[in-house]
Amino acid sequence: MTKKRTLLFAAAATGILVFPSAPAMANPPQKAPGAEVYTTHIKDLGSVGNVPVKGSAYGSALTPKPGSQDVFYGLTDRGPNVDGPDGIKIEPYPDYAPQIGEFRMVNGHAKLNRVIELKGTDGKPLNGQVSPEADTGEEIQDLSGKVLPKSDHGYDSEGLVAMPDGSFWVSDEYGPYVTHFDAQGRQLQRLSPFNGSLPGELKMRDPNKGMEGLTITPDGKTLVGAMQSALVTPDLKGKPKNVVPTRIVTIDLATGKSHEYLYMRHLDSASTNISEITALSNHEFLVDERDGDLGANSYKKLHKVDISGATDVSQNGNVQGSTYDAGKGGLLVGGKSIEGLTGKSNEADAASALKNAGITPVSSAMYLDITKLVWGIDPTGGFFAHDKIEGVAALNGGRDLWISNDSDYGLGGSTGDKAPYGLTPKNLPDGQQDDGEFLHVNMDSIPASAKGPGYQPAGGTGSHQGPGQGNGHGNGQGNGNGRH
Repeated sequence: MTKKRTLLFAAAATGILVFPSAPAMANPPQKAPGAEVYTTHIKDLGSVGNVPVKGSAYGSALTPKPGSQDVFYGLTDRGPNVDGPDGIKIEPYPDYAPQIGEFRMVNGHAKLNRVIELKGTDGKPLNGQVSPEADTGEEIQDLSGKVLPKSDHGYDSEGLVAMPDGSFWVSDEYGPYVTHFDAQGRQLQRLSPFNGSLPGELKMRDPNKGMEGLTITPDGKTLVGAMQSALVTPDLKGKPKNVVPTRIVTIDLATGKSHEYLYMRHLDSASTNISEITALSNHEFLVDERDGDLGANSYKKLHKVDISGATDVSQNGNVQGSTYDAGKGGLLVGGKSIEGLTGKSNEADAASALKNAGITPVSSAMYLDITKLVWGIDPTGGFFAHDKIEGVAALNGGRDLWISNDSDYGLGGSTGDKAPYGLTPKNLPDGQQDDGEFLHVNMDSIPASAKGPGYQPAGGTGSHQGPGQGNGHGNGQGNGNGRH
């Protein structure tokens, strides 16, 4: 029987390119009180068989251009890949390079102005193959069944920060790595758990669930990354799917010193993971927790978190009676890692286990229920009803949010139990093929039913930044003053 397999699919680009838009579609921009969808209208990359391959997969992360209210950078992931038979991965375009797209938002349309291809220190493009240093045993083939070798240029980009000097920081899922690129996309520096520049325990990330989100504090001093799920530590039995705590990692750009704090996944759905983190102040952040489902009962929520009262569980922390061993999962309490201590449990039981160990997670309060917002606007699923909400940017102290989706290039799966493989489209609830879009949300204007207690309207007790400078990612010009 033919198995259905999820596919991310794209075509290669070279250097910094001006990217032509496709002819405007007939559908008008979608608006509702406090919410507006910005469509991309990017030319298809091509087709495989009779299945169009969409060219708008820039939603893995989203960050404002420093100082701008209408120009944003979107990020692709590693590129074309699909689950194949017997646990293999399939990459239709092995030469595809992860890339950053610069968009200008105007009148319901997101115009792609240019593309910045990510490259190594040698100037050669990065690719989607597995890094031999971070090898998980994954085998990758192309559509014809050719086995692709490991690559020291392999990178699965997921988190993005834009700096005032035009450079970028990008986190990935393979190492996980956090890499500094210049304005042309060439690597300047790489932080890694394999050389001590990132906590060594992070290399125990679940395959394809590394550092999914990345932001920078408004003072420009500290990178803050979010792991997608719990680690696979030696004392954890099985996969970490139902392990509640996952790690938020801070990195001081001046000293390189890092700290770790625990975010408690809410696990309303057994498949929830973190997809993004964006700064509101130097100690408050929005965390995007979601499942991978479609429909009015799916889980896509932003939670406001505060790390200022949380326990540092890194090697630089001070948990009474604890030891540290990166090879055993980092911080050990009674000889157990965080994951081993809490095990597979619900949120309340995990919190109790941590409390008994003297560990306080970050505080958390629901900020925005994206599912409730978009399905309340259109119960048929025609208004930004995507399965993968992966990019979040905050402006004006978090009162204005920009949200992006990972469209998987409009592809929903592959066909065939052996090469050559075919493709199937990924369709939304309204029957349309998935495409990349951006959603602008004004928190003051949307229905109260979609807001949570984490949101405070202007003049309330919520965090705020300098006038017109509330870039959740990367302008380094805000005035939050919490711990970092």
